[in-house]
Amino acid sequence: MKKVFLDSEVILDFLTMRQPFAADAMKIIQFGYSGHIKIITSSLSISNIYYVVSRIQNSKNALSKVKELLNIIEVLSVHQSTIESAAYSDFKDFEDAVQNFTAKESGIRNLITRNVKDFAASNLYIQTPTEFIKELRI
Repeated sequence: MKKVFLDSEVILDFLTMRQPFAADAMKIIQFGYSGHIKIITSSLSISNIYYVVSRIQNSKNALSKVKELLNIIEVLSVHQSTIESAAYSDFKDFEDAVQNFTAKESGIRNLITRNVKDFAASNLYIQTPTEFIKELRI
Protein backbone atom coordinates (compact mmCIF):
# COMPACT_ATOMS: atom_id res chain seq x y z
CA MET A 1 0.00 0.00 0.00
CA LYS A 2 1.31 3.44 -0.92
CA LYS A 3 2.13 5.66 2.04
CA VAL A 4 1.70 9.40 1.66
CA PHE A 5 2.43 12.22 4.06
CA LEU A 6 -0.21 14.97 4.05
CA ASP A 7 0.81 18.50 4.90
CA SER A 8 -1.55 20.15 7.36
CA GLU A 9 -3.13 22.57 4.90
CA VAL A 10 -4.46 19.69 2.80
CA ILE A 11 -6.14 18.20 5.86
CA LEU A 12 -7.49 21.63 6.80
CA ASP A 13 -8.87 22.02 3.28
CA PHE A 14 -10.87 18.85 3.89
CA LEU A 15 -12.00 19.64 7.43
CA THR A 16 -12.99 23.25 6.79
CA MET A 17 -14.18 22.74 3.19
CA ARG A 18 -11.86 25.51 1.96
CA GLN A 19 -12.63 26.34 -1.62
CA PRO A 20 -11.46 25.63 -4.24
CA PHE A 21 -9.25 23.02 -2.56
CA ALA A 22 -11.76 20.90 -0.64
CA ALA A 23 -12.69 18.53 -3.48
CA ASP A 24 -9.13 17.28 -4.04
CA ALA A 25 -8.49 17.02 -0.31
CA MET A 26 -11.70 15.02 0.09
CA LYS A 27 -10.66 12.61 -2.68
CA ILE A 28 -7.34 11.94 -0.95
CA ILE A 29 -9.04 11.36 2.40
CA GLN A 30 -11.48 8.99 0.67
CA PHE A 31 -8.56 7.06 -0.88
CA GLY A 32 -7.19 6.66 2.64
CA TYR A 33 -10.52 5.72 4.18
CA SER A 34 -11.10 3.06 1.52
CA GLY A 35 -7.64 1.57 2.10
CA HIS A 36 -6.15 2.46 -1.29
CA ILE A 37 -3.43 4.52 0.38
CA LYS A 38 -2.07 4.98 3.88
CA ILE A 39 -2.32 8.63 4.96
CA ILE A 40 0.25 9.86 7.41
CA THR A 41 0.90 13.20 9.08
CA SER A 42 2.86 14.51 12.04
CA SER A 43 1.85 15.23 15.60
CA LEU A 44 2.77 18.85 14.86
CA SER A 45 0.14 18.89 12.11
CA ILE A 46 -2.52 17.51 14.43
CA SER A 47 -1.81 20.26 16.95
CA ASN A 48 -1.93 22.92 14.24
CA ILE A 49 -5.13 21.48 12.80
CA TYR A 50 -6.82 21.49 16.20
CA TYR A 51 -5.79 25.11 16.77
CA VAL A 52 -6.98 26.36 13.37
CA VAL A 53 -10.31 24.49 13.46
CA SER A 54 -10.97 25.66 17.03
CA ARG A 55 -10.51 29.28 15.88
CA ILE A 56 -12.77 28.84 12.84
CA GLN A 57 -15.42 26.81 14.68
CA ASN A 58 -14.92 25.96 18.35
CA SER A 59 -12.80 23.68 20.52
CA LYS A 60 -15.49 20.99 20.80
CA ASN A 61 -15.79 20.68 17.01
CA ALA A 62 -12.02 20.78 16.65
CA LEU A 63 -11.54 17.91 19.08
CA SER A 64 -14.30 15.92 17.39
CA LYS A 65 -12.59 16.36 14.02
CA VAL A 66 -9.22 15.33 15.43
CA LYS A 67 -10.84 12.16 16.80
CA GLU A 68 -12.33 11.42 13.36
CA LEU A 69 -8.93 11.92 11.74
CA LEU A 70 -7.41 9.33 14.05
CA ASN A 71 -9.59 6.69 12.36
CA ILE A 72 -8.12 7.51 8.95
CA ILE A 73 -4.66 8.99 9.45
CA GLU A 74 -1.55 7.61 11.11
CA VAL A 75 0.16 10.23 13.28
CA LEU A 76 3.95 10.24 13.54
CA SER A 77 5.85 11.67 16.47
CA VAL A 78 8.23 14.55 16.00
CA HIS A 79 11.53 13.64 17.64
CA GLN A 80 14.51 15.70 18.68
CA SER A 81 16.41 14.39 15.65
CA THR A 82 13.60 15.70 13.43
CA ILE A 83 13.83 19.15 14.99
CA GLU A 84 17.61 19.13 14.67
CA SER A 85 17.43 18.14 11.00
CA ALA A 86 14.87 20.88 10.37
CA ALA A 87 16.86 23.51 12.26
CA TYR A 88 20.03 22.85 10.28
CA SER A 89 18.34 22.40 6.89
CA ASP A 90 18.12 24.75 3.94
CA PHE A 91 14.35 25.10 4.30
CA LYS A 92 13.10 28.68 4.50
CA ASP A 93 10.09 27.70 6.63
CA PHE A 94 10.82 25.77 9.82
CA GLU A 95 7.41 24.09 10.03
CA ASP A 96 7.74 22.78 6.47
CA ALA A 97 11.18 21.45 7.36
CA VAL A 98 9.75 19.62 10.37
CA GLN A 99 7.07 18.06 8.17
CA ASN A 100 9.65 17.04 5.58
CA PHE A 101 12.00 15.41 8.07
CA THR A 102 9.17 13.69 9.95
CA ALA A 103 8.23 11.99 6.69
CA LYS A 104 11.82 11.27 5.67
CA GLU A 105 12.84 9.76 9.02
CA SER A 106 9.85 7.41 8.80
CA GLY A 107 10.76 6.21 5.31
CA ILE A 108 7.91 8.00 3.57
CA ARG A 109 8.89 9.21 0.12
CA ASN A 110 5.70 11.05 -0.96
CA LEU A 111 4.59 14.35 0.54
CA ILE A 112 1.43 16.08 -0.60
CA THR A 113 1.13 19.83 -0.15
CA ARG A 114 -0.35 22.83 -1.89
CA ASN A 115 2.90 24.69 -1.24
CA VAL A 116 5.30 22.75 -3.46
CA LYS A 117 7.73 25.68 -3.74
CA ASP A 118 8.16 25.68 0.05
CA PHE A 119 9.64 22.17 -0.24
CA ALA A 120 12.31 23.07 -2.81
CA ALA A 121 15.02 21.89 -0.38
CA SER A 122 13.39 18.46 -0.02
CA ASN A 123 14.60 15.24 -1.58
CA LEU A 124 11.15 13.68 -1.18
CA TYR A 125 8.63 13.35 -4.00
CA ILE A 126 6.54 16.51 -3.52
CA GLN A 127 3.15 16.84 -5.23
CA THR A 128 0.05 18.96 -5.08
CA PRO A 129 -3.20 17.17 -4.25
CA THR A 130 -4.28 17.52 -7.90
CA GLU A 131 -1.03 16.00 -9.20
CA PHE A 132 -1.26 13.13 -6.73
CA ILE A 133 -4.86 12.30 -7.69
CA LYS A 134 -4.04 12.32 -11.41
CA GLU A 135 -1.03 10.07 -10.88
CA LEU A 136 -2.88 7.68 -8.58
CA ARG A 137 -5.60 7.13 -11.18
CA ILE A 138 -3.13 6.23 -13.96
